[in-house]
Amino acid sequence: MSSSIETYIRQRAQCLGLSLSEVCRRVGLSRQTVYSLGQHGKLPGLHTVVKLAETLQVHPMRLLQVLFDEVPLHHAPALQALREDRSAFGRDVTLPDGSLVLQGERFTKTWEIHNTGKVPWVGRFLQCMDEEILVYSRRGEQLHLAPNLQPVVGRVAVPDTAPGKAVVLSVDFVAPQAPCTVLSYWKMCHADGTLCFPDARGLWVKVTVNTLASSTLAIQQAVFNG
Repeated sequence: MSSSIETYIRQRAQCLGLSLSEVCRRVGLSRQTVYSLGQHGKLPGLHTVVKLAETLQVHPMRLLQVLFDEVPLHHAPALQALREDRSAFGRDVTLPDGSLVLQGERFTKTWEIHNTGKVPWVGRFLQCMDEEILVYSRRGEQLHLAPNLQPVVGRVAVPDTAPGKAVVLSVDFVAPQAPCTVLSYWKMCHADGTLCFPDARGLWVKVTVNTLASSTLAIQQAVFNG
């Protein structure tokens, strides 16, 4: 008997003019795996859901909705816990957006966030979500638009945090060697890399990199105007 997710995949593939075999090839799944999705409580990993969604040209949440319609009742507590897991931004403890740093300077960005749900945060991490953006000219030459803001490490541990409590998270960065405005983007994840709050905005640091000369001039102007 076909599962709802298999039926949905077949129907969506047909709308796109794709065979089920072609969908499986693009996603990297066997047809047998597709047949078993959603049956006996078997759920695909997040990476598989995202690849399927890209191939079928739908939002991943649409596939999750179809999948969860078939989740057995014994999964209900886990789903309830997922709904009760929430976070909220507190404040920028250091370096609010637009703060000035020097070329090559090492600095620490610190955020405060709150566990506003009912689920304790245990064994979690703050993960860098930056991706290198490649831009090419019409002749196929790679263009380097701006240097990146470099974190010293790409993942930091989140201290265990009980519901109703706040936690302070810090990441060390090294500024680029050229004047620019740069940003680094971070999200909370579990040990396996699965995002805890995939739809949340996440955390970021945005700084303006100045030369020593321009920083000195800005200070002199501020003193003069004061």
